[in-house]
Amino acid sequence: MPAVALSRVGARAVESGPDGENLAAGAWQRLEALPGPRSRQGRIYPLACLIAIAVCAFTAAGNDRFTAVGQWIRRAGQADLARLRAPRDPMAGRYRAPDEKTIRVVLDRLDPRALARALPGPRPRSRRRSGGPPAASVRRYRARRAAQQAKSLARDRLRAVAVDGKTSRGARRADGTRVHRLGVAEHGGRLLDHLEAGVKHNETSYFTELLGPLDLAGAVVTADALHTVRANLDWLVTDKNAHYIAIVKRNQPLLHARIRALPWRQVPAGSTARETGHGRTETRTLKAAHVSHLDFPHARQAIKITRRRKDTATGRTTCETVYAVTTLTSAHATTPDLARLVREHWPIEAHHHIRDTTFSEDTSASRTGSGPANLATIRAAVTAAIKDAGYLHIPEGRRDHTTPAESLRLHGLD
Repeated sequence: MPAVALSRVGARAVESGPDGENLAAGAWQRLEALPGPRSRQGRIYPLACLIAIAVCAFTAAGNDRFTAVGQWIRRAGQADLARLRAPRDPMAGRYRAPDEKTIRVVLDRLDPRALARALPGPRPRSRRRSGGPPAASVRRYRARRAAQQAKSLARDRLRAVAVDGKTSRGARRADGTRVHRLGVAEHGGRLLDHLEAGVKHNETSYFTELLGPLDLAGAVVTADALHTVRANLDWLVTDKNAHYIAIVKRNQPLLHARIRALPWRQVPAGSTARETGHGRTETRTLKAAHVSHLDFPHARQAIKITRRRKDTATGRTTCETVYAVTTLTSAHATTPDLARLVREHWPIEAHHHIRDTTFSEDTSASRTGSGPANLATIRAAVTAAIKDAGYLHIPEGRRDHTTPAESLRLHGLD
């Protein structure tokens, strides 16, 4: 498949071209509707143009800093600048390219919540052009793609989102604290929204602010044990009409003791899964039991998860037991469904790992204003675009779109 066809299936901050049915509708309009952080006086470059430049620049392999964005736009030709809607200088008869500082200042001042809602756009139904073969540069990995398709069908049947925080270790404020963000993502990795949470132990106080604008009716919210907070989970069920799966550890000593004391030996294993990889063999067993007197808001089932891991090199075996509570009944979700929901909470950690290793987010020292949050949104949008183009590995997709022309084609700006 030509590169132009591949690029259009990965569009994010772009408008619809000839094959517009494959693109996120109204992407340019969403960017143009962003609240501008600049005064009208002396403004040269449209906000949508600057955001599109940053997204395309961060797509290319090795472009992980603002300095790289400046180098990328300086290499862009006049046709590329025109497609990016850069302003034209009538005196020189050429399209103008913004300076790195212009993009940096705008991203430092731009509302991060607005950008997080506007940039990724709605979840696409299909990113492959109808009737066309798969892209030649996208490796097949047939078994893994089949497993992904099965997971996608399960996610469509029972929608779930994951809440988790991430600290940018290289970004420190003037008072010495690190930049910490609390994010929410669909199971499968697509970032929905995030906000700065100060420090990690303050995450729970931002829970309702983060999830408040989202439509969560009928969805399942998963989080780690830090977010097993009665008030927040009661609000989630009562106000948002959502379900939850809450991990219970010893930070909830009475609840943990009640769940642990249940007659688990009499409960048959509802789901058992065995996986081999990363130098170990892991067996996960899940049991679920209906409960009525746990003294926890809206809890309907208690869950016991047993993980046995064997190191293939040393033969050492470890066993870990995790307890959880959920509002889901057996009518809402089977035990294999519960096992999948608990397991798929961790792809949000994989999303964080991609941003750290592929985009070097942990070493980024950007810390001014809203810059760290907006850069995280751009990295998430690029990751989603590459995945939608059919890649299973983000570095592979970035290497395929290193030059300005290739980056423009990936985002449909050709």
